[in-house]
Amino acid sequence: MAAEAAKTVGQEVRSRAGWTMVAGVLLILAGILALSAPFIAALTVTIFAGWAMIFGGVAQAIYAFKVREGAAGFIWTLLIALLYVVAGGYILYNPLPGLAALTLLLGCVLLVEAVLLAILALRLRPAAGWGLWLFDALVTLALAIFILVKWPGNSVVILAAFIGVSMIWSGVSRLIFGSTVRAAIPKAA
Repeated sequence: MAAEAAKTVGQEVRSRAGWTMVAGVLLILAGILALSAPFIAALTVTIFAGWAMIFGGVAQAIYAFKVREGAAGFIWTLLIALLYVVAGGYILYNPLPGLAALTLLLGCVLLVEAVLLAILALRLRPAAGWGLWLFDALVTLALAIFILVKWPGNSVVILAAFIGVSMIWSGVSRLIFGSTVRAAIPKAA
């Protein structure tokens, strides 16, 4: 009985691996499209971020009315909700400055990440592999500097490159995973 269940689960996983591979191919194609049409890709991400902020603000407002954490908490929660909605609306109304703001935010996040990775690497210094953490910190720092020094002129290219490369990498990962699963699990008899 357990052998039949294991065989059934294995066959189910194997059959779904094909869909994983299809998703991988589609992600690779989408990544190539993002790299070949950087303005459209960057604008799409900016519009998505604007709508996400609006929906987040609406959710925050609903939370404020449902929970009612005292007068001060209620007012602050509503102000945060309003901030999200206004910022999201501004990004939708003026997507190019929104695109530049997203790129600046990305550069700042990478800068903070690089500093934290360097601190972590130095704290791990006697341990094996600490150099890889330091290398990661240096690469992340180089990316942050590249973004921040050329900002806002490189905003479109940076966002599109990050999106495109991420999609391609995700697609390749799915293809490798799907083909590995299909090869590891035998076909149904």
